[in-house]
Amino acid sequence: MIVRGPGKGRVLTLGNGMNAIGRSETSRIRVDFGDDSISRSNHARIAYEPRQRSFLLNHGEGANLTYLNGEVVMEAKPIAPGAEIQIGDTTLRFQSFCSKDFDWPDVDD
Repeated sequence: MIVRGPGKGRVLTLGNGMNAIGRSETSRIRVDFGDDSISRSNHARIAYEPRQRSFLLNHGEGANLTYLNGEVVMEAKPIAPGAEIQIGDTTLRFQSFCSKDFDWPDVDD
């Protein structure tokens, strides 16, 4: 959820695997709410790893930095519930539904 910056109050939903965050329409997690300091595509990535039921934050391919709880992210870092992620002038608070104790069951279509 966006807690500071343009788009405050918006909830962003992650999927399995890699979730690229950026302003572009091609970003899986699109954050195009007026913060031009967020890279257009792949500012940062959040991965959900279903085997370990864990989330990891990593720097994307852009020149702009990503911060986790105030510290710069240059390599994959585990994300805990309640963590703050800053991209550009926007701050997100991470809250997951999946954890070591719960995951959505696989559904065959």
